[in-house]
Amino acid sequence: MSYTNFTLDMDADGIALVTWDMPGRSMNVFTEEAMRELNAIVDRVAGDAAIKGAVITSGKDSFSGGADITMLQKMLATFAVEKEKDLEKATKALFDNAGYMTGLFRKIETCGKPWVSAINGTCMGGAFEMSLACHGRVAADSDKVKMALPEVKIGIFPGAGGTQRVPRLTDQQQALQMLTSGQNLTPQKAKSMGLIHEIAEPKKLVE
Repeated sequence: MSYTNFTLDMDADGIALVTWDMPGRSMNVFTEEAMRELNAIVDRVAGDAAIKGAVITSGKDSFSGGADITMLQKMLATFAVEKEKDLEKATKALFDNAGYMTGLFRKIETCGKPWVSAINGTCMGGAFEMSLACHGRVAADSDKVKMALPEVKIGIFPGAGGTQRVPRLTDQQQALQMLTSGQNLTPQKAKSMGLIHEIAEPKKLVE
């Protein structure tokens, strides 16, 4: 199976390397299409006995900027129109659409195969929430690597598991500061907080 936004390569040890590289964009972002493709990849990893686990990384200099804000705007605009016709149906559709990312990351977390996020550059919002749902997190030792949940700066709390996973991984004070300020974390800071497991040389990140 081929994908538009991802490639999947297997090594001799049965580890799937999932590389996120959206065509025509300078940075990877979560769109509806990208989420559907990743959902199919998670199913493939979980269902193929030959695959022992997966590493997800980016084919670009940055990892990902998170969710496509225009996707969120489209959901709310659709809700505004549809609620006049059928409020209950419109509300359910908004809930299901807004919750798709949460369900996808929970599927990664519970699929029965280990996933590792190899963070090679800027990793923001939903992309960091996806990384938090993975069982391992490794960041490149580089000034290019910044991790954050910056949604609060535009009036949105991290809605795809960040509010749950960050406080479970670090102490409450640091979690609260991160979630309410949108602060950027260096690999060293993220590791000291317990949010990532390892820091690697950039060229050896996936290895």
